Amino acid sequence: MTLTSKFKPLSPAQEFKTGFYRFKSVIWALFFKEFKIRLGKSKLGIVWVLLEPMIAMSLMSIIWLVIKRNTIENIHTMLYLGSGFIVFLIVRRGINPIPQGIKSNSSLLNYPGVKPIDTIFARFFLEMWLHSIASILLFATLFWTIGVHPTFPDPLLAFRAIGIAFMLSLGIGLLLGIYGQFYESVTKTVNILTQPLMIMSGVLYSMNDLPQKAREALSWNPIVQLISAFRQGALGIKPFEEYDLSYPTYLSIFVLGIAFVAYYANRFRLIQK
Repeated sequence: MTLTSKFKPLSPAQEFKTGFYRFKSVIWALFFKEFKIRLGKSKLGIVWVLLEPMIAMSLMSIIWLVIKRNTIENIHTMLYLGSGFIVFLIVRRGINPIPQGIKSNSSLLNYPGVKPIDTIFARFFLEMWLHSIASILLFATLFWTIGVHPTFPDPLLAFRAIGIAFMLSLGIGLLLGIYGQFYESVTKTVNILTQPLMIMSGVLYSMNDLPQKAREALSWNPIVQLISAFRQGALGIKPFEEYDLSYPTYLSIFVLGIAFVAYYANRFRLIQK
């Protein structure tokens, strides 16, 4: 019996099944490792992640309540702002802390079964899981305390906006995770440049209240488009004139595609790093 007859090559379906099983096992292990570390460092860290949208919404609502504006576009101010924070924080986590996944798990890259991209996916799944719980908690608290809740007249549009935000967050996180390993200034510079991002993303105000030139300028921010889409699907709010969901959709696909290409080109350097 020859060696080639004894060890038959795997079929494409078998290779995919084996690779998917390895990927699932590694991601699952890294996910729990990340969660235990987050929980072990400080339970307040988990509490902060879960309460961040609610705290941000409450603090920003004070500004509107002080000037006695209880509604924005006929929606309660707290519900309006909270819906914006839900989408904004998804993308914001792609800037930080998702890119830190590779660096925080660098010691595990010596194991042949762990790839750098696995650490990004594990951190991404953990952050999005915690954020989903935080979003549900936000809506539940608003309903329990002041009796307002999203009506979801177009739930598919709302979930589509969330899905695109997930994709954009993963693409940004993977890109920053890769090049942040090679150039330490990348992450710091991006964090500084994105400080005013919340103000420029239409979280705290209605785009329909702005003049045309301001709307046209801000419409280039994909987060503005995603927030508008989510508010339309969850709250039934009419989007602004320059609204076009295809723009953040194609941009997210492009960013994620570029991120995968960048990872493939640098996968060996990341392990050596």
